[in-house]
Amino acid sequence: MIKSMTGFGRGEASGSPARYEVELRGVNHRFLEIRFHLPQEVGHLERALRDRVAAVVRRGRVDVTVSRSPSREPETQVTIHREVIARYLEAASTLSREFQIPGALGVEAILDLPGAVRIEVRRESVDDELGILLEAISRALSAFEEARIGEGRRLEKDFNERLALVDSDLDRIDEAAASMPSEYAQRLRKRVTEILEGTPVDEVRLAQEIAYLAGRSDVTEEIVRLRAHLRQARECLMGGAGPVGKSLDFLVQEMHREANTIGSKAEDLRISQAVLRVKGEVEKFREQVQNIE
Repeated sequence: MIKSMTGFGRGEASGSPARYEVELRGVNHRFLEIRFHLPQEVGHLERALRDRVAAVVRRGRVDVTVSRSPSREPETQVTIHREVIARYLEAASTLSREFQIPGALGVEAILDLPGAVRIEVRRESVDDELGILLEAISRALSAFEEARIGEGRRLEKDFNERLALVDSDLDRIDEAAASMPSEYAQRLRKRVTEILEGTPVDEVRLAQEIAYLAGRSDVTEEIVRLRAHLRQARECLMGGAGPVGKSLDFLVQEMHREANTIGSKAEDLRISQAVLRVKGEVEKFREQVQNIE
């Protein structure tokens, strides 16, 4: 089973302290890169979250966005500094008496005075919320994996169709290559006869030239290797537990190299046309492989 590196997953979890929402977005990348966007309160929990994501995702760039909403308002405590207020009132009374300034301090004015009242917000430690956060990220990872597996199935179907097309063209190349030696012999004999104009042909020399041309244009080894690469690619698609993207990428490069060699060795229109089709399918395969984990 293959997995795509692209996908999206979202998960939520809530408890008495807070509610968490986690979103994961994945795109293709050569290696594993995990980027977190966390609230300041849970920034120190990044290591635990990173380990959880890395246990599931093996390759690609993953953006993890976490949002936190408290389930209840934080507790607050108001402390009245009576001594400070008494000094403010004493100072106000002195100013009024000595400078004949009318007026008095009201409650609103006293509350605005620096140091008169202190308000403390009691925040609970988010370390106790790690279980809730891990539950949210686990749900997001499940949805993320489901999306990646679904995309992987579609890619696998496309890959198998392209491999079948390459296999069919290899059969055509093999068939054309089998008839090439006799065709070379006929063309060479006809050409030599035209040049010599009645002079007897040296059959031994002619046979040597035919053998040389046949050997130089023989593509049997390339066809065998290309079929082996196709078989390995199918095995990767069918089976493996773990990332296969890099293995498929290597096989695609080898397929392209063998196709190029066949095209350069075989001077036959049928083979050249088939090679062009093979290279086209291999190139499409290569583009899609970049999305495989």
